[in-house]
Amino acid sequence: MSAAGDWSPENPILAYLQTIAATKKTLPHGQPIVAYLSHNFTDSASLLRLAAELGPYIAVLEIAADCVDDWSSDVIEQLQQVAREHGFLLWEASKILNSMVNFMGRADAPLESRQALADLIKKTYTSGPLKTATWSNLATSWAPAAPIDQQEKDVLIPTLRLAAREAVATTTKTIQTEIFADSNNYSSGEEVEITPPFGESSSGWQEFSPQNMGSALRKSSTISVTTESVIPQPHLQGDNGAANVPLLARGVTLCLPSAIETAFTPEYRQSTIVAACANSDFVIGFVTTEPFFVNHRGTDLFELAMLDGNGNAQEGMDCAKFATSPYVSEQQRPLGVFSLVPPALGLDFELDPTFRPNGNVLSSFEPETPASVQYLFHITGKAVAQREKNRKEREGDTLKTGTPEGPKIVHLPVILIA
Repeated sequence: MSAAGDWSPENPILAYLQTIAATKKTLPHGQPIVAYLSHNFTDSASLLRLAAELGPYIAVLEIAADCVDDWSSDVIEQLQQVAREHGFLLWEASKILNSMVNFMGRADAPLESRQALADLIKKTYTSGPLKTATWSNLATSWAPAAPIDQQEKDVLIPTLRLAAREAVATTTKTIQTEIFADSNNYSSGEEVEITPPFGESSSGWQEFSPQNMGSALRKSSTISVTTESVIPQPHLQGDNGAANVPLLARGVTLCLPSAIETAFTPEYRQSTIVAACANSDFVIGFVTTEPFFVNHRGTDLFELAMLDGNGNAQEGMDCAKFATSPYVSEQQRPLGVFSLVPPALGLDFELDPTFRPNGNVLSSFEPETPASVQYLFHITGKAVAQREKNRKEREGDTLKTGTPEGPKIVHLPVILIA
């Protein structure tokens, strides 16, 4: 993780991850951990218990909400409360929004057909039993596969961006209406109108953020209500020194196909990376099963594009075409790489009844540290040690001289909690 100040994300989610890595002192080995709860957690009670246990020690909680039998708005509210208390983001991970990779980005495909498919994908993001965009900071999608130099032909990411904005505005309006009616004895059916003052990002897209989503209510009456009095504490200071949680911020991660034994072409992998650069105000980065966090220490986007998850040069990659893309430049904002820590690193885990996260000996009156927390520290420690070993073995190995510098990348380890 880069030191605070080395990079400046324009998306509030990446900004939060940077801040939390520097301020949340309970993170295992100082790493901004993403805890991915497996599909084995099928009831809300176990989900909420784990969220409370792991909350002080993670940056993101990844949930397969589709697998929770009793998923409801009440469960969402409880999750958000735990996230506020302990300072972590929420990530709905059971749905991959775009499954039509080969069609969405084809320049020769009819625009009407691509737009219809984008609208369908929008529905899976905002509607149905999950309504992901209304509560989850992060969602996952395959990139649209637009040509590297024709990202303007993409209709998917702009559609998802707009859907996220609308979902947050609707959610904010509903919350404000309910509190306004409750506080002033007005009927909740009365029209309350908000106009979020969207600011324009450096990429030219109008974007929301936690700071500008909570505009004051505009109502046909003489009552004036300030933002602070109607928003139900969306930015509470978390415990353990954690920064305020941007619960209203939204973004997507793009699935980055493996460069090792993959059915995807190198061009699609490059297209995915360029799509993220072209939409860095909304696309947080990439999610991959490649062991980047353990094996690859590079912090440059060109290294990500040219090397595989083991740090070896990929075959068939056109560096020149990628480097000259109008959407890629050294001035671009950084992107995150969420990579799975190999579960095999945790196979030798043993429960220690005296374990304490801060290294102190357990007192007789203190409760035992939960096994889930002990496991988190154990496997993170193994991953960090393995990474340091690989760094020493590969010291001096770099890309060929002359490879241009690109936007920075930030490694975020994903740990599966089974």
